[in-house]
Amino acid sequence: MSRSIPTEDRISSLPDPILHHILSFLPTKFAATTTILSKRWNPLWLSVPTLNFDDTPFKDFISFRHFVSSVFLSRDINLPIQSFHLKCAKQHSNEHDINRFIYAAMQRGGIENLHLNMFGRLSLKVKLLTTIFSCKTLVVLHLRKVNLKDLSNVTVDLPRLKTLHLTRVLFERF
Repeated sequence: MSRSIPTEDRISSLPDPILHHILSFLPTKFAATTTILSKRWNPLWLSVPTLNFDDTPFKDFISFRHFVSSVFLSRDINLPIQSFHLKCAKQHSNEHDINRFIYAAMQRGGIENLHLNMFGRLSLKVKLLTTIFSCKTLVVLHLRKVNLKDLSNVTVDLPRLKTLHLTRVLFERF
């Protein structure tokens, strides 16, 4: 007796918020590849409130930078980003690009989780945007392997912050 395999696509019939929740667990690069599943999935990845960028699957930082920029340009600017994860290990990543990515995420409003991980062999010296330290919506801030340049003139005002996780962060004075 042979059993037939059902051809019904039950996952695609789920409501958008549930599909967004599922896609939020994937790195953004893999969430983008779900567009090949069906026409229903095509626009979904661009409205996921979590962006998770990791440069390790890319051959170089230039292709990674192009991908991140194209994601931000493709998303509706009115859609908030609640969670932004950025992992950079490539040797040629730079402060300007890192800050551009963070600024683009914060401009969308409502960011609650910010994870910055420079997990390469060398820590990246970054003068982070001072707006990070006065973000009224930020609940979780994770910084890993980052050298922070002079913060002596920065006012820290994070009224909703509940979790601050610093791993191998070096605070430089000058």
